[in-house]
Amino acid sequence: MEDIEIYQLAGEVLGTITHELSDGIYAKLGGELSINWRGEKIFGAFASSPGEIDKPPKHGITVYYEFVRQVWRDAEEFCKFLRSIPEGTDVDKLYDFYDDRVKLPTCFNDEGHVKNMFVAAITWVYFHEIGHLMQEHGVIRDEFGPSDGDAKQTSDVYDLEASKDKHVVGREALVSHVTELAADFEATNFYVIELLRHVIDPDFVDEKERTEVLSGLIYLMVCGVSLVFFRFNGNQPILPTAVIEGSHPNPLIRLEFIVPQIFESLDGSMARSATDHDIDRRQLVLLCTKAAFSATLYWSMAKTENHMFDNRLMLKGLLSNPIVLQYFQPIVESWDEMSPRVKEVRRYGLPRGLMTFTDEFRKRIADVITWGNGPEANVTASSPPDAMAS
Repeated sequence: MEDIEIYQLAGEVLGTITHELSDGIYAKLGGELSINWRGEKIFGAFASSPGEIDKPPKHGITVYYEFVRQVWRDAEEFCKFLRSIPEGTDVDKLYDFYDDRVKLPTCFNDEGHVKNMFVAAITWVYFHEIGHLMQEHGVIRDEFGPSDGDAKQTSDVYDLEASKDKHVVGREALVSHVTELAADFEATNFYVIELLRHVIDPDFVDEKERTEVLSGLIYLMVCGVSLVFFRFNGNQPILPTAVIEGSHPNPLIRLEFIVPQIFESLDGSMARSATDHDIDRRQLVLLCTKAAFSATLYWSMAKTENHMFDNRLMLKGLLSNPIVLQYFQPIVESWDEMSPRVKEVRRYGLPRGLMTFTDEFRKRIADVITWGNGPEANVTASSPPDAMAS
């Protein structure tokens, strides 16, 4: 596909969503939502709000053409990489953990793999920006960020490559990470609802093929979002760390966070009654983690200096990874501090879109033994992820 065709497709997809939201929920609030496009060679998007929480929302989302172009090209290269893995090799055998070695859903052709991955990725990022706007994160960051004037007061919330950002540390980094994860949570909730809406449409897919297509779309969505996380991460290390620094969380931490939310949502009664799908919980877990693994395999072997896969890059599950548990200790504490205010300024959205942490997860982060002698130290890298979001 030529670049201009990528721009046109992205414009149609995101323009339609913007129109529906602006004429729907925003019109009811007396506000408006707009989308703008910019031509700088920047992989990113950002959300804009005047931050006037006592007035109807006047929200805007700006997307760079380079962002959608690169998402498409990454999806193309990713699919080509997976198809090129020789059968019976050590890399191919890594997929045995996920019950089969099928690396791309068979219900779509080659073009369908790329297109569906692309649409899923840019839609999820768009919903991520909506998450920032719904919760007025410009206001939240101003109110809960550093009070010494070091942090720039702004109505814009940027999502750009971490490697191009200034080095953010301390309270500013913490508040940024918390709001990014909160926007991830809103985005994932939004996306799952949108996905279900599409697959129950008889004009989109025949009822007999619904489960297979839903499974394929889930897989491609996780692949696409994973690639976006890695690309956003820029040149920063891929392996997670408990240290909170920079403007965005580590890509593997973000995946550890949203993957359970995806399979928990799709395993819930709402999703099952709406679609009548018969994908059991184990299959959902394997499907999502397999997709994240595929993206991590590609990125580590094709985009890192060593061009090697490290099993430390596999998702372990939030409750099984001591480094991630340590990382989330201040995250949960800060979110508990911020969430009452977020609920006050949140413009719209279902309660399930608000980031939450289960009692089990809270207990684990409180009990984690930082030197690795606790029960989490005995969990292998190939363990499936545990649920933490509710």
